[in-house]
Parts: sequence; C-alpha cells; structure tokens
Amino acid sequence: MKPFLLFDFDGTIADSIHLGWKIANQMAPKFGHAEFTDEDFQRFRSMPMRKVLKELHIPLHKIPHAIAKALVEYKHFAHELEPCRGIIPMLNQLSDMQIPMALLSSNSKENLYMFLWRMQITSFQWVEGTSGVLNKKLRIKQQIKKHKLDPRNVIYLGDETRDIDAAKKCGLRVIAVTWGFHTAELLSSHDPDYLVNSPDEIVKIVQSLQ
Repeated sequence: MKPFLLFDFDGTIADSIHLGWKIANQMAPKFGHAEFTDEDFQRFRSMPMRKVLKELHIPLHKIPHAIAKALVEYKHFAHELEPCRGIIPMLNQLSDMQIPMALLSSNSKENLYMFLWRMQITSFQWVEGTSGVLNKKLRIKQQIKKHKLDPRNVIYLGDETRDIDAAKKCGLRVIAVTWGFHTAELLSSHDPDYLVNSPDEIVKIVQSLQ
C-alpha cells in the first residue's frame, strides 16, 4: 500500500518563514514589543513555540486575537510567497509515482488556495485550513476521520516540533523538514521518524517504503 502524505504548509511547502517574521515585526508594537532582530529570529528558531510565547510575555488568551490579525496581514503579502526550494519538482515526482497527498495547515483555506492556484500546484487530493487553530492533534484526528484514512498508513510532514508531537500522538509517522522554522537540532530532539534536509530526500523515503 502506498503511504499517504499529509503536508503542513508554512515552512514546509511555502517559504513563508521570513514573511511571518515581517508580519511579526509589523505587529510587535501593538503588543508592546520592539521589532525583532535577526539574532532574535535565530534564537527563537531553537525554542519550542510555548517557550517563545513565554519569553515574549504573550498570555494565552491573547493568542487567538494575534493569530487572526496575522492571517489578515498574511493575505496582504501572499503575492510575495514562493515555494520552498525543490518542492515543486518533489510534488511532481510524487504525483508521477501516484502517491496520495493532502495539505493541512493552521493558515486559512483562502490563503492556501491562493498560493496553490498561483503556483499551479494540483498534487493534493484535499486541502484543509484551520484559520489559526493551534490544537494540531485535534485537527489531525478530525481530518483522518473525515477523509477515512488509516493512521498506520499516514506520514505527516512538518517543520516544527509541535508538528512532530501532534502527529505522534495521533499514531502517525513523521518526516521533519529542516528548511522551515525550527532548527535541525530542536527537531531531532523530538524524535521524528525521519529528518530531511532537502525535498528529494522525501522522494527517496517514499520509494523505500513501496
């Protein structure tokens, strides 16, 4: 049986990390922070998200409001968004291999479809956006049930430690990618099934599983 690949979007498919950083700096004054430096960015990449929020003194009850504002700003910059290097050839190869794939993101479905249409990406069987919902474990379980997937056959692909943790709690295998937000060292400490440095490594993993 071919594995079913369930992709995260920001930092995994789309090279949106620096776009997110730009939005964070636009919003920082509204939350009582100065703009973040490149040093801040690199330090945050080595920290779990909860630790980042704690350091920034952002209370949990303010996070939904901040995410909603960030997604509005994201839409304004969406035309700048490009795929991560090597992603388009990888998706084409996997499609040629008839590997089933889908996209599940904390971004809005509108932003996802805008990017996919602009990049002419048609590889995904379905696309689901959660508009900022942070409970990835719940959302993954919901989509597995909705689309009648066998968790034992699903491989989740993401760029953050919370992707690894959520997918493992759902009984999925995980491919963590190092070209997104979190560093390779931090991702490795959460014990993904695979840690890859380039999209072509994903193709090789899938080939080895058939």
